[in-house]
Amino acid sequence: MNARIVGISVVVAVAIALVSVFMFAEPIDVVTPQENPFAHWYRSGPFAIDKKEYKIGENIFIAVEGLRPYDKGNMVFVMPNGTTKYITIPFNGEEKSGFNQYFKPAISKFRKICSTNDLVGDWTVVFQGTNYKELHFTMLNETLDSSAPHFERVC
Repeated sequence: MNARIVGISVVVAVAIALVSVFMFAEPIDVVTPQENPFAHWYRSGPFAIDKKEYKIGENIFIAVEGLRPYDKGNMVFVMPNGTTKYITIPFNGEEKSGFNQYFKPAISKFRKICSTNDLVGDWTVVFQGTNYKELHFTMLNETLDSSAPHFERVC
């Protein structure tokens, strides 16, 4: 008889525990953390470039994510001479909070970038209209094998 009472008590306790779990416990969201694809990029605030060093002929990839509505201005890529603007990319956080873009520095008679020597050196990325720190990267004096014919002197 005592064994029967103990058995019934255990079954009732388990039933109460299960009912409590189903009634009062909230579902647990199991989410696999997503790695940010831009986590290892070279950053300044919401702006990022993919590397600190590039060979001549490589694309420079830019990722912008998390612009705030008051982030408005221009991302200016300044060449190693410190005065020539290679490219200016506008941004406006009121219009969109992020975007991706890329460009490939190249010689150009029109831009008076006559040879690869004009591209080689330390570049600066300035974020006009913001307080974000400048980014710096280096264009190495090396070309991608497939790009070598495209970099002959033009002026």
